Amino acid sequence: MYARARHRYQEESVYSASPAKRFLMLFDRLIVDLDAAHTCFEESDLFGVHTALRHGQDIVHLMMVSLRDDIWEGARNLYQLYGYALNELIQANLLKDRERLKNAELVLRPLHATWHEAARLLEADGTEIHGVA
Repeated sequence: MYARARHRYQEESVYSASPAKRFLMLFDRLIVDLDAAHTCFEESDLFGVHTALRHGQDIVHLMMVSLRDDIWEGARNLYQLYGYALNELIQANLLKDRERLKNAELVLRPLHATWHEAARLLEADGTEIHGVA
């Protein structure tokens, strides 16, 4: 019963969040997946590596297809960065290559921090965020 209530609470948190907040939550989950993949590599849990990297790939792909190059000219460059990271995650999964995971993280972790900082600055400025580019 507790697990069901917790799941419902998490679901409601996502549905009631703004698009920008949902994006940050999604990016946070991507970081959880990257950390889980590292843990699974350390434990030689290849199915766990696959599961974590596959979920991470789904998130990066979603972030790629949600970019709006019609409202932000930087979207194309960000698309290429996400594309590189996605390719590295795919290769890390297929080859079970931890170095490829680290290559993806060299792009994704700084972007994670940057998006969070941008949201913090906009919130501190009182700017209302209606979506992401």
